[in-house]
Amino acid sequence: MRYRALYHLFVVSVMAAVMAMAGCSGGGGGGGTAPAASTQGVSKGVITQLGSIYVNGVKFDTSSATITMEDPGDSKLKVGMVVTVAGTFSDSTNGKATSISFSDNLKGPISSFDGGAGIMRVMGQTVRFDSTTQFDDFPTMGTSSVVPGQMVQVSGFTNPDGTIRATLIERHMPDWTPSTTVELKGTIGAMNGSTLAIGDLTVDATGVTMPTGTGVGSFVKVEGKLAAFNSTTLKATSVSARRNGIEIDEKDGDRIEVEGYVRNLNGNRFMVGDTLVNAGTLSLAGIANGVKVEVKGTFLNGILIAREIEIEDGAAVPPPTTVPAAPVASAVGGVNQVTVSWNGVSGATSYNIYWSTTAGVTPATGTRITGVTSPYVHTGRTAGTTYYYVVTAVNSAGESAPSAQVSATPTSTPAVPAAPLGVSAVGGANQVTISWAAVAGATSYTIYWSTATGVTPATGTPIANATSPYVQTGLTAGTTYYYVVTAVNATGESAPSAQVSATTAPSAPLPPTAPTGVTATAVSPTQVNVAWSAVTGAVSYNIYWSTTAGVTPATGTLIANATSPYSHTGRTASTTYYYVVTAVNAAGESVPSAQASATTSATPLPPAAPTGVTAVGGTNQVTVSWATVTGATYNIYWSTTTGVTPATGTLIASVTSPFVHMGLTPSTTYYYVVTATVGSLTSAPSAQVSATTSAAPLVCGTCHAIPPATGQHAFHVTTLGYSCAICHGTGYSSTTVNTTLHLNGVVNVVSTIGFNPTTSTCATPGCHGSRAW
Repeated sequence: MRYRALYHLFVVSVMAAVMAMAGCSGGGGGGGTAPAASTQGVSKGVITQLGSIYVNGVKFDTSSATITMEDPGDSKLKVGMVVTVAGTFSDSTNGKATSISFSDNLKGPISSFDGGAGIMRVMGQTVRFDSTTQFDDFPTMGTSSVVPGQMVQVSGFTNPDGTIRATLIERHMPDWTPSTTVELKGTIGAMNGSTLAIGDLTVDATGVTMPTGTGVGSFVKVEGKLAAFNSTTLKATSVSARRNGIEIDEKDGDRIEVEGYVRNLNGNRFMVGDTLVNAGTLSLAGIANGVKVEVKGTFLNGILIAREIEIEDGAAVPPPTTVPAAPVASAVGGVNQVTVSWNGVSGATSYNIYWSTTAGVTPATGTRITGVTSPYVHTGRTAGTTYYYVVTAVNSAGESAPSAQVSATPTSTPAVPAAPLGVSAVGGANQVTISWAAVAGATSYTIYWSTATGVTPATGTPIANATSPYVQTGLTAGTTYYYVVTAVNATGESAPSAQVSATTAPSAPLPPTAPTGVTATAVSPTQVNVAWSAVTGAVSYNIYWSTTAGVTPATGTLIANATSPYSHTGRTASTTYYYVVTAVNAAGESVPSAQASATTSATPLPPAAPTGVTAVGGTNQVTVSWATVTGATYNIYWSTTTGVTPATGTLIASVTSPFVHMGLTPSTTYYYVVTATVGSLTSAPSAQVSATTSAAPLVCGTCHAIPPATGQHAFHVTTLGYSCAICHGTGYSSTTVNTTLHLNGVVNVVSTIGFNPTTSTCATPGCHGSRAW
């Protein structure tokens, strides 16, 4: 058997300073000759056989190994998995694993499947398979029940062109829905901002934090969701860095062997997997990108320094040492024929069928048909005769035990087909995709559907002559549909399949309606408040504004994520501002609201200086008055020096007109200005006014003794002009002298002249001088 051109990487690191290794023997195919006894190493390759595990021709004892599965849903190791095994090698074919790790290439829905060409497409990636590829957990053996929409996990090797050569394709239940998280590991081929391309898959990584240094050529793991099973655009929920190869500790790099495909050949350097090789002066004749090689050398500063390079294409694989396991077979009768099917067996290179019309057929008693592939159609049979079959698997070590006997009876007319198997339904946007496996002898298929569970051919609506996969369109969003499928031929219709169901995607959210009740109100020369009514379904709002009428989202300046009411500050006075508002949700942005506008007020001027300011002097006081303005408050600034200003005068704040300035010095001139304040603005000062306080009043005793000397009555009355009341009190009469009228605060008549209130006489005559009363 010749080695197939799959990407294969095998690394052995030698701990001893000196190590004997056998030659490659033409390249060694399945991983080269293993290290000498008791050496440590790492091997990455496909599991070809269980019973411990076989990787790269080495049987690893797994009894004490730590097994790590990237996906918690993977419960056990399987044939076809590509694993990394670390441990020790006791000889060229045996080792003891200390750790085993498995990581798939991708997990997602099949978008298209071509069994004849051996190609399927998954998330924009081309996956190739052949008879050595293991298909696991599908409804039937082989590829007969593989249909688009099924969720699969793929393990294998990536060719230099990005194609995945699958070694294991495992169905993952449940099948894909729009809420399913899918994953892909691959090399970024193009990158524009947060948009990546891996193969034909476009990855929208908006809002995802990507590893530092991520760019074209980075090998990453992407997780996210697809809008449809055949979509080639993935909305990422995470992007993480990965290494496509084996990491080697520098101290273990004395002797390294790497096998794989050459890529990025540049001068004397190239890549094998993720390992950079420096060929130095070695010949590179025949080596080109895509050529499989084996490189031997030492590991230094992350680079494999090559001592030997050997082209590996066509290298032989060591022959198997055990015969394959027995296949599991089935047989279905048809019109003058029997179709025999069986599962692929690990390590088998071909299959034999043994048949007979007598029960108990064995390889010794049956008629052999060699080199057959599944399914095999045994034609030319006799209707009504039962045929018995066993199948064996063959490799260079020999032939397996026969399968359990199966039988079938051909008919002269087609039998009613069997009910379809592998039926699945996948919901999408107003549609459901129904898929099923082909049924032997069927010429057409009918789908019966309903929105009520328990659908049957009697209760469901038929869709005749449907082909798999069938896309039923025009359905109601967010609705569950139930299906059964029947197979039809000339003889009749099969029993219905098991019921399946799918729910169409919820209605795509629509952008909100335009906001209403939009108002714009100027609240100051520099601020406009914009308000609007809330819109159902909106998660945010945008304002677009302009100083030109007819503003639109295209012409206006955006204010994103605004809330109502919104204060638009920093505006220019005496300017008209125009506004429209839009509502936003996950589906998009509404049309704009009706335009609203507001004009900012002019910048306010300080009030005019107060007018009509007067100042009138009095006894120890000055009365200041002015013309008042509604809404204004007033301050007075005063000084005893002319030229008073707010800067040089003494402030009397918040006064009202008229204001009496008291406690002043007699016979002193006081100077005043008044200012008016409205809001935060204050006027210039008024024109200065002034007033002089009165002289101090005469006090008896200042000029003469108390009482005044005889003869002073005429002086006080005639010269000074005093009335009698000034000296004698209010109500004094020159013809009536009594106790009350003499008890005044100017002259204490009682104490100074001895006034006797009883006799109304004075002890000291002459108080009134010589005047005759």
